[in-house]
Amino acid sequence: MRPYIVLILLIACYFQTNGQQLFMQKYPTEVHRASTQNWGVVQDKQGTLYFANTMGVLIFDGIQWEVIELPGKASVQSLDIDKNDKVYIGAQEEFGYLKRSDKGNFEYVSLLPLVPETKRHYAKYILAVQVWDESVVFNYGDHGYIYRNGKIDIQENPPSWFYPIGDSVYTTRDEETTLYVYRNNAFRKTDLSLNIDIRAITAYEGKLLFMDDKNQLWLVDPNAVSKDRVTMLSENLNALLKKLIVNSIVSLSDRRFAILTNQDIIIADLSGKVLYRVTKSMLGDSNLQNTIVYEDSQYNLWFTTDEFIGLIITSSPLSYFDKTNGFQGVVYSFGERDGQQYVGTSTGLYHRMDGSEFALVPGMAGSIWDMHQPDDHLYIAHDSGVFEVMGRKATKLISQQYPKSLCALSRHPDCIIMSTYFEGLWSLKKNNAAWTKHKIRGFEEGTSYIQEDDKGNIWISNDGKGIWKLQLNEAMDTVIYKKFYTAPHQLPSSLDNCILKLSDQKMIATTQDGIYSYNASKDIFEPDYRFQKALQGITIYSLAEGKDGQIYFKGKDKMKEIAGVLTKKIDGTYSALFTPFDKITWAHAGVPIMATHEGAWFGNDNKIIVYNAKQKTHYEEPLLPIIKKLAAADSILYINDTTYKKKNIPYSLNSLSFDFNVMSYEDFEKNEFQYKLVGFNKEWSAWSTAREAHFTNLPEGDYTFVIRARNIYRNKSRTASMTVHIDPPVYRTVLAYIVYLVLVVVVFAVLLSWLTNLKTERVNRQKEILKRKVDEKTKKLKSQAEVLKASNYTKDKLFSIISHDMRGPIHQVREIFNMIESGYISPDEFRTQLMPDLKERFTYVATLTDNLLHWAKGQMEGIQVKPSVFNLLNVIDENIDLLSAQALKKSINLTLGSQKSIDVYADKDMIKLVLRNLISNAIKFTPENGLIEVSTRTEERYTYISVRDTGTGLSPEDIGKILDKEYFTTYGTAGEKGSGLGLMLCREFVEKNGGKLTIESQQNIGSTFTFCLPIP
Repeated sequence: MRPYIVLILLIACYFQTNGQQLFMQKYPTEVHRASTQNWGVVQDKQGTLYFANTMGVLIFDGIQWEVIELPGKASVQSLDIDKNDKVYIGAQEEFGYLKRSDKGNFEYVSLLPLVPETKRHYAKYILAVQVWDESVVFNYGDHGYIYRNGKIDIQENPPSWFYPIGDSVYTTRDEETTLYVYRNNAFRKTDLSLNIDIRAITAYEGKLLFMDDKNQLWLVDPNAVSKDRVTMLSENLNALLKKLIVNSIVSLSDRRFAILTNQDIIIADLSGKVLYRVTKSMLGDSNLQNTIVYEDSQYNLWFTTDEFIGLIITSSPLSYFDKTNGFQGVVYSFGERDGQQYVGTSTGLYHRMDGSEFALVPGMAGSIWDMHQPDDHLYIAHDSGVFEVMGRKATKLISQQYPKSLCALSRHPDCIIMSTYFEGLWSLKKNNAAWTKHKIRGFEEGTSYIQEDDKGNIWISNDGKGIWKLQLNEAMDTVIYKKFYTAPHQLPSSLDNCILKLSDQKMIATTQDGIYSYNASKDIFEPDYRFQKALQGITIYSLAEGKDGQIYFKGKDKMKEIAGVLTKKIDGTYSALFTPFDKITWAHAGVPIMATHEGAWFGNDNKIIVYNAKQKTHYEEPLLPIIKKLAAADSILYINDTTYKKKNIPYSLNSLSFDFNVMSYEDFEKNEFQYKLVGFNKEWSAWSTAREAHFTNLPEGDYTFVIRARNIYRNKSRTASMTVHIDPPVYRTVLAYIVYLVLVVVVFAVLLSWLTNLKTERVNRQKEILKRKVDEKTKKLKSQAEVLKASNYTKDKLFSIISHDMRGPIHQVREIFNMIESGYISPDEFRTQLMPDLKERFTYVATLTDNLLHWAKGQMEGIQVKPSVFNLLNVIDENIDLLSAQALKKSINLTLGSQKSIDVYADKDMIKLVLRNLISNAIKFTPENGLIEVSTRTEERYTYISVRDTGTGLSPEDIGKILDKEYFTTYGTAGEKGSGLGLMLCREFVEKNGGKLTIESQQNIGSTFTFCLPIP
C-alpha cells in the first residue's frame, strides 16, 4: 500500500487557482452498493482494487463490485497486501486476511483465534495494517499483533508506521525526532536527530519524506554523509503548501504530488507548479473531509467521497476546460498574447491569465469568429466589427457586420485583409491611429481562410469550392490577377480544402487526402511527400504548428473523427501520433487549434481539449488480460485466480464458456478483446467489447484458449491462455475399443459356426425350394392353360355368334343384288320395300363392327384412357340426336331428363360409345310407343347417368351373363339382333374411367342402366 501523509490543519489561508480539469470516472454508492466511508485502498498484481469500507472489504475487478462482510459485520478500518497478493485486514474487534475458496470466491479468514482470549481486547480497533518482509503488523495504539509463520506475537508500543529503505527499515517514536532502524529483532536509535517537529512521514524515491508543523517537506537520506542527510525537498512546493489547508499529501509517479484539501484535490510538481486541480464544485460539492487518495498501477488516481468513488485519469496527457472554468458557448477560435490566453466562443471573448478562471472581456459579448496574431498584436473578428485586444481591454478598430476571418499583411504592416459572411473581401488600413476599410473589387466568393505568401500573393480557401490565388493592386482595393485551384487537376476534391502557411513559409492545403503543398515552379498543388505516409487517405480539416515544429491537426479517417500530432523525423518526413486522442469523441468537421508552449488546445464544441506534449505517458506498458472463469456446461472448473490444473473434461460437458477481462480502468467499458480456441479454430475473433466466449459441442482433444485485449489507446496486451482436454465419449475410449475387439472375436466365432450350419441348411432348403418352385410352376401352367382354354372358348363362341350375326345381313344383301340383277325386283320395289330394312341391318352391322374393333383393340394393345374435363350434357345431346331417328321409327319417346350442365373427368370418346350402346340397346328392346329417358344426378364426388326404358327387361340370368362377360345373341322388339359385346365394352370403359355400371331390370316392365363418372 502507498502510505499517505495525514497533516494537522494549521494554515487558515487558501490559495485560489484553477487549472484545467482531468478526465474523471465516478462510481456512486448506487453502483458499488457499499458504505459511503472508506479508510484505505490497495491493488493486487492483476489490477483488482480492495477498499477498506465500513461495510466490509469492497472489491472492484474492473467488471463488478463485491462486498466481503466480516463476522458480526465488523467495520474494516485498514488493509495491506503482500507480495503474493494476499490481502490482510484490520477491523473493529477483528483482523485476518482474504483467501479464495475452491470455487474461486473470496472468503474471510480470521486470525483472532490465534490470540489468547485474555489478549483479544487489544483488537478493539485495528487502525493500521502493514506488511513487512514475512511479517504483518496489526496495530492499535499502544499494542500490536505481529503475524509471522502462522503465529501471533503481541508487542507493546509498536511503531505506527515503518518504512523500508534499501535493506533497512526505519521508523520514529511519538514525541521524538530521532530516527530508529530495525536491527537484531528490534528497533534501535540511530545517531540521526532530525530537529524537525514531525507531523508525518513516508518513503519517497529511496529516501524518507517528512512534513513538519509548518507544512514544509524535508527529504532524509539516512545513508548519506552528515551534511546531506536532511535537505528541503522543494522551496517552491513548500511555498505552495503554506498557502493551503492540507488534509493529506500523496507522492505520485513522475515526481508529482496529490495534495488533498477540504475544497479540492491538487496535482503539483516538485517546482510547486499546480498542474491540475479537481475542485469541490467539479465533484458536485462532495465532502472531501474523509477522502483518501491512491495511485494505481496504471498511474491514475483513485479517491473517495461520501457520494462516490472516483478515478482521476492522471496518466493521460489530455485534460480539458469547460463552463465550470468560466467560459460559455461553442468554441470558435483561440488566441494568446503576453502569456495570456483567449478563447472566442458563440457567446463572447473570454480571457485567462496565471492559471485563473476564464472571464468575459468587457464589451465583447457576441460571436468571436476569428483571432489573428501578427507580431505583438491580437486582432479579433467580432459580430460587430474588428477589435484589438490587450489584457482584458478590447479596442474597436472598425465596424463591420459579421467579419469572418482576418490576415495581417507582412508587406503592408498597417493593412489587414478581412473576409465577411455577406459582403466579400475588405482591406483595413491604418492611417496614424485611425483605421479605415475599403471594399476589394473583383472577388465575391465566400471565404473561409486567408493567407499571404512570401511574394505578397493573397490566398483564399473556400470549404465547398477550392482555393484562389489573388494579386491586388498597390492600393489594395482591386484584384488584378486571379487563379482558381480545385479538383480534379490540382486538388483531390473541391471540398474540405484549407489554405495555411507553415513556419518555413511554404503554402500548404489541407485536403481530403492529407496535406498538399504549392509548387511555385509548376504553379500547382501536389501531395507533400513529408506528410504522405503519415496522413494518406485522411481528411485534414485544421492544423496548427508549434514553435518546436510539432504540428497538431484535426481530421477524419474512413471510420471516425480523429486528431493527432505530427513529429518531424531526421529524414524530414513526419510521423503521426493518434493514440492520446483516441479517447475523445470529436466534433464533426474542423475545430480551432492553438499550439502552446506545452502542447496544444483543441476546440471541441463547448469544451477545450488540452494536450500536454511534455507529460510522460504509459501507453506502451503491457496490459495483463485475465481469464476469470472457465465453465463446462453448468459446471465451474476455474474462477478468478484459483490454481488451475489441466484435467480431463467429460465428453458430456463438451460445451465450454470463458469469462475474461483486462485491468485497464480508463473508459474500461471500451476495452476490446480477441480470442481463439487453438485446436478448434486458427483465426482470431473480431475485436469486441464482450467479455465472454462460448464454444459448443466440441470434439474430444486438447484445446488452448488464447485471449488478448486492447484499451481505448489501441494498446494491445500480451496474451493469456488456458489449456483443457476433452475426453472422448465412452464409446470411443480405449476400454470401449477393447470391448469392441472382444465382441468382434466372439461375433466372428459365432458367425463362423452359424455360417457352417447355414450352409448345410441352405443346401437342404434349396432342394426344398426347387421342388416347391417346380410344383408352383406346374400348377401355374395348368391354371394358365385353363384360362387360355376358357378364353379361347369364349372367343370362339363370340366369333361364332358374331359371324352368324354378320353372315345373315351380308348374304341377304347378296341375294337382293342377285334378284335385282335377274329382274325379279324392280328398282322402285327395292327402294320402297327393301331399302329401309336393308339400312337397318347395315346399321346393326356397323354398330357391331365398331364394337368389335374397340374390343379387338383392347385385347391386342390394352385400353388407353385419355381423360379430360368435358360437358356431359353435350355428349348426351349428341347421342340422342344421333339415335333419335331410330327411336322415331318405333314411335319411342326418347327424352333427356335434366338440362343442367355438368362437367365430368373421363375419356370423352369412351363415354360417347357407352352412351351410344346403352341408348341403342334401350331402343332395340323397347316396343313401339315406349319411353326411354336419359337422366343425370350428382352425389358427392360423382355424377350418375341413367338410361331407363319401358322395354322387355332382363332376367336375372341375363344380367348375370352380362356382368360375367358372357356373350349371347338376343333379339329386339322389332327383331334387332344383339350379341352382348356392346354391354361388355360399356362395363369395361366405365370401370377404366373410375366409375361403375349397375343394372336394374324387371321383365316386361323395363330396365335402368346406371353408371357414374368422377367430378373434376
